[in-house]
Amino acid sequence: MVLIPAAFALAAGLAGGDCRTPVLVARIPPGPAKQGALFAVTLESDVSLAHAVAAWGGHDTAMERDGGGRVFRALLGIDFESPTGARTIEFDVEGLCGDRHSASRVARVVSGKFPIQKLKVAPEYVEPPVSELDRIREDHEKVGRVWASGDPERRWTGPFRLPVDAPPRDNFGSRRVLNGTPKSSHEGMDLAAAAGQPVTAPGPARVALADNLYFSGGTVILDHGAGLFTLYFHLSRIDVTADQVVGGGQLLGAVGATGRATGPHLHWGARVNRARVNPLDLLQLPSWPRQPSEKSLTGQSP
Repeated sequence: MVLIPAAFALAAGLAGGDCRTPVLVARIPPGPAKQGALFAVTLESDVSLAHAVAAWGGHDTAMERDGGGRVFRALLGIDFESPTGARTIEFDVEGLCGDRHSASRVARVVSGKFPIQKLKVAPEYVEPPVSELDRIREDHEKVGRVWASGDPERRWTGPFRLPVDAPPRDNFGSRRVLNGTPKSSHEGMDLAAAAGQPVTAPGPARVALADNLYFSGGTVILDHGAGLFTLYFHLSRIDVTADQVVGGGQLLGAVGATGRATGPHLHWGARVNRARVNPLDLLQLPSWPRQPSEKSLTGQSP
């Protein structure tokens, strides 16, 4: 749980902060949620709070508060290989006087009913040669560092757009059999685009990775802040560099067939707090105006 400094809590109390026990109301989307789903949750309080954290899927997510500190929101994801059944979302909060409280809601996770997909690829992408193993390990470490170094503040304010003008294929989460050998499940959604088509950022972001990787070929990973990342694989050309800030609609590169690909297309993926989710859910994100950062709210420099 994220804690506020003791001095700040004391100052809030001395300044007349409301130290009553809050009445907490947690809101989650109605009905069951499929594996791989992305959804927003809201916590409301009748008194102002300092912090709120949503614990879900093995991760603690700091919730974003509005200016008054009575409404907190977070974007959560159900990993596409998450167990099905009842899952509890725990909400832990801290009041302005250092008091702690909690609430919870139960979400029912149901199967995503993912298909089995049989593909024929170049043999070296099923059993990589020994000469490529060091590169593959380095690629894995590069991507791991991306997940560990995300920007804390959210950049987006509403629904995303498709990154390429092409129809999506129904293969998110598919259980893949490559050259007759079962392999890991498909973590993204393929868009049936032609070679050379422009690929653009679906929303505001910082470029967290722009590189050529063994399996994913020309690769761009965008950090949209607050734990949300999107991924773009098999690019024939990359037009951005690491740490570049891009706006929605800005060119990232071009569609290709680099890496482990059966032909030109765009692999589009999404992760929120490391949960692998269906990127199409980004098209339905709620309108969510950004609020001043917590440091700004406490009078410190952002």
